[in-house]
Amino acid sequence: MYGQTNCFVGTKLEYGFYQSENPNEVYVVTGRAARNMAFQGLTPANGQVVLLGTVNGQAIVGSKVDAPLSAYSSGVYVLPMENVLATKGTGVVTSVPSDSPDDYAALRDLKKKTEYYGIKPEWVDKFEPVPVISTPAFGAMTAPALCEKMKINSQKDRVQLAEAKDAAYKEGFYNGTMSVGEFKGESVQEAKVKVRDLLIANGSGLAYAEPEKPVMSRSADDCVVALCDQWYFDYGESTWKAAAEKCLASMETYGEDTRHQFQQILDWLKQWACVRSYGLGSRVPWDPSYLIESLSDSTIYMSYYTVSHLLHRSLDGSKIGPLGITPEDMDNAAWDYVLLGKALPTGHSKHKELEVLRRSFLYWYPVDIRSSGKDLMQNHLTFFIYIHSALFPESKWPRSVRANGHLLLNGEKMSKSTGNTLSLGDSCKLYGADATRIALADAGDGIDDANFEMTTADAAIRSLYTLMEWITSAQKALALSGKSPNESVKVDDVHLCAATKSFTTVDEVFVAEMDRHVLATGDAYEATNYRDALKCGFHDFTNIRSWYMKYTVTTGMHPALVRKWIERQVLLISPIAPHWAEHVWKTIMGNSNSIMDFRWPTNDLPTTTNHALLMAGDYVRKVAKAIGDVEIALKKRNKKKDSKTTAAASAEFDPNAPKSLDIFVANEFPAWQEDVISVLKENYDSATGTFDDKATLAALGKKGVLKNKKTMPFAQEIKKRVAMIGSAAFDRALTFKEIDLLNEIAPALKNNLEFAQINIISASTSDNLTDAQTKAAESAVPGEPGFLIANSVSS
Repeated sequence: MYGQTNCFVGTKLEYGFYQSENPNEVYVVTGRAARNMAFQGLTPANGQVVLLGTVNGQAIVGSKVDAPLSAYSSGVYVLPMENVLATKGTGVVTSVPSDSPDDYAALRDLKKKTEYYGIKPEWVDKFEPVPVISTPAFGAMTAPALCEKMKINSQKDRVQLAEAKDAAYKEGFYNGTMSVGEFKGESVQEAKVKVRDLLIANGSGLAYAEPEKPVMSRSADDCVVALCDQWYFDYGESTWKAAAEKCLASMETYGEDTRHQFQQILDWLKQWACVRSYGLGSRVPWDPSYLIESLSDSTIYMSYYTVSHLLHRSLDGSKIGPLGITPEDMDNAAWDYVLLGKALPTGHSKHKELEVLRRSFLYWYPVDIRSSGKDLMQNHLTFFIYIHSALFPESKWPRSVRANGHLLLNGEKMSKSTGNTLSLGDSCKLYGADATRIALADAGDGIDDANFEMTTADAAIRSLYTLMEWITSAQKALALSGKSPNESVKVDDVHLCAATKSFTTVDEVFVAEMDRHVLATGDAYEATNYRDALKCGFHDFTNIRSWYMKYTVTTGMHPALVRKWIERQVLLISPIAPHWAEHVWKTIMGNSNSIMDFRWPTNDLPTTTNHALLMAGDYVRKVAKAIGDVEIALKKRNKKKDSKTTAAASAEFDPNAPKSLDIFVANEFPAWQEDVISVLKENYDSATGTFDDKATLAALGKKGVLKNKKTMPFAQEIKKRVAMIGSAAFDRALTFKEIDLLNEIAPALKNNLEFAQINIISASTSDNLTDAQTKAAESAVPGEPGFLIANSVSS
């Protein structure tokens, strides 16, 4: 208001002269604005407008008007503007060119082309932008600064002006400081309300409201904002807001995105109109002519669930519950006692029965998890937090809220008009309940929209059937092993070693992998992250079984571990695919009790994962991949003789002839790696678990190891290990005997990769090596063997 230099009207708009509620005042506004005013107590009679006359906007141009609080106290002129809308505001726009890019661009155009716009020079020449708000980003003149920066030449540059307007208003509101007027020095956020109140108090302004955008009723009428008798919840009141924020801080939200959205909503949510005159809802106790609207009336209904089974046996309450309590017995005093623990009036007729209700409430409350759609976060779920923090003690505040997104079908929004729909019943008919549940679990968690893929449900059927067939074969093999524990057994593709055999390193790695996935799956279920639970407890769990089969292909899997894997697999998937799990558990595995009675396997689980064994498993995978990479490089070189390869190899290699593999194992690390380790160790803060990256880079540069292309990838790998196991990662000693492990898996590698011969060679002690072998041996470091693939030499 302080920076007004003029006001704008649309020259093609029609304005009306409308009688105000004050007989001595007339409004000059658009018809739409007058209609809104008529329902806000601003006209002689509610809902009625009194039109005294009309005028075209062009006819108003050049009129001199008073501009409250403006630096131009003698008045400003009405000027034309091209983009004034009849659907926004009153159609009369105050112009503040210091802070509004649109106003600045329009005023500049008018000054340049007075004759073109049909105005007199004196209406604009002496009116310059007045500094009103100072901002860190744009200084005292936000609009001129933005127009210059974004190269806005006229009011016709609509796209740039829209961007500039957004930037100006955000910077001004959140970071601006008043530089003039009674509230000079105060933030814009604080001053805005005060200026509004000042204008209303001195009679220079009035409160006016309208819909943010056009709203059409079911009767095809344009809706207005009406001033009605209304009750409000005063959300945002400082003490209540602080309690709600404390409640949110104590809650699990299953994701920081959800928490941040709640925090933002608590910041802006203020008064909420909470009653209506008709529809469903509870009567307002102090004003029975109104009903509490549905979003506000259903914030603690879950507390009723704790006692409903004791109050009635039918949905409509017509059948009284086992305690014989009638609706009339549950007066305010009764509910205050049951839910809040307040004392009952002396001689209450249902004292003993109410004690039962109170115990039931205390047993079940508070709410462990409130699950609802993300669209309700900005109202209903935030009300849920507010009302609980107001009514209940902290011990009864909700423990968690899970907000979920909408459900897409095959990546598209469900729509009857496009035919992209699938009901739950139809999905169960097509795929069965368990495959549907797997596809739903895979669809996604959190507040992002989930995506139900029909191909996933289809694939789930095949996966469940294939797994059931394998478990059937495994159960037959286990039965045979039980009868002959000293012998190996094979049924279909299930190969078991003798049950009396001791565990190998591969066996122990398999146990550690199972333990890790059971722990991760349990954490995922606890966090209601069902996609992660499905991945860890089904897809990844079957993958580690496949890995175990692959590396015991010549020796056989241990029966005890196969039995443990089957039990755990059926248990892990049972929350998502309960029907399949129950069938396998009872029909195939022969258990008499239900899988639902089986406890989560906590008794034989470690408290943490065995990183030493997991590293051994990672080593096996890395070795197999490295061998494959070397062989691929050899084949490529054969196709293109002049291509380069980093693999050590003999001069001639025939991929179709029998082949041999030499694996070279080193006992010492190269000096450059030791340098990297020492630098990382010196710049690691164990208290915070962080590295000083800047100091690390400088120290590595001084040691001259940055020229080595392997330095940074190696450093990143060490940092990953530190993040996983802490400072122990700086100890480079392997947690397993490398040669022993390679000798153990050599038969499996030989079989899986189709080698005629595999030799495990110590790089430091072997003599009489060929040039190719020497080159391969020199590339080896502890934990990263060197490889040489060649055609087998006939003996």
